[in-house]
Amino acid sequence: MDESSRLHDLYDHQILDSNPEKIFDELTYLASLICGTPISLFSLLDKDRQWFKSVYGIELKETSRADGFCHYLLDGATSLFEINDATNDPRFKDSPLVEGFPYISYYAGAPIKSASGNILGALCVIDQKPNSLNDHQKKALQILAGKATNYLKTRKALIDQQKNIELNASRLKQILDNTPGVIFQLRIQGDIDLSFDFISRGIEDIHPNLSDKKMKEQPRSFLQYIHPEDVMGFRQSIRKSASSLSLYKYNFRILSSNGKTKWYKVRATPQHIDQKTVVWFGTLMDVSGIMEYETILEQITFDISHVIRKPLTTLLALNSNLRNHDELNETDLREYSDMINIVIKELDVFTRKIDQFYQLKVADHQDRM
Repeated sequence: MDESSRLHDLYDHQILDSNPEKIFDELTYLASLICGTPISLFSLLDKDRQWFKSVYGIELKETSRADGFCHYLLDGATSLFEINDATNDPRFKDSPLVEGFPYISYYAGAPIKSASGNILGALCVIDQKPNSLNDHQKKALQILAGKATNYLKTRKALIDQQKNIELNASRLKQILDNTPGVIFQLRIQGDIDLSFDFISRGIEDIHPNLSDKKMKEQPRSFLQYIHPEDVMGFRQSIRKSASSLSLYKYNFRILSSNGKTKWYKVRATPQHIDQKTVVWFGTLMDVSGIMEYETILEQITFDISHVIRKPLTTLLALNSNLRNHDELNETDLREYSDMINIVIKELDVFTRKIDQFYQLKVADHQDRM
């Protein structure tokens, strides 16, 4: 027996010093009832003690492992260990558990094992006078110990599953917290009660006064950081989306601590949980750069429409004049040529400015990546 491995297995079950559980109390009750003994115990063997997960017929939480009987099952040599009269057995007659409380005379125990085969303890019955079990009672005690083993395995599997869930949840949270922008799950009940089931730490990048903790404690406090001109539209768009359960998209501004504004886009999918509750699964992204580019593109469009119109009009006029003159002397041609060169230079200067601006934006974008 590898005692180190056995103890590690026992501790991994997270059962020592845990609260009573009905399923184990039922097993000890059935063990006493079937075996006709006044006392039964579900014992787990720690390094230096016997700790009782369940007891029937006695008030006892633990005893010294060395003074007990159950550790004789640890070698796995028998499926049932029985002592008919401990007062006459040289191994036990001097034990304080025999000479004193609980005055053990009779003992029978069946091993309780882990999924890996380690013996963790025993389901045992005790009498304060000599006794013996018949074959049916012995078989029943072994069956009950097997049930205890199965319950422990199920309990351990649930603990492992919970650990995996918590680990995966922790890993997922780390991923979400390091994802650009904000990822959230918002719950709205009626039009009053707001609460964040989850919000990633990206909320801290929006404003120094915001945090995931604050959002969970004071979800409405977010509204005070929205630009005053956008608050009404923000509220109305939420109500509209909630009533229709349509995809929610809205652009709005946030007032930063230095007085400047940034543009953000919220995108969320609302879903009814019940008649009064809507849950939103969504993201919040900084789109200031996009809004800036859109503004620039609008300006470029304006410039193309208005600035280029003048030289194009001039070229069209020159072209018309050339078509209407049947004969042109050298002076006229030189004059037209000079005018065309002026227009070409104007267009060249304008296109160069657009190209320089584009190159600066490309370099700025690469620096941010």
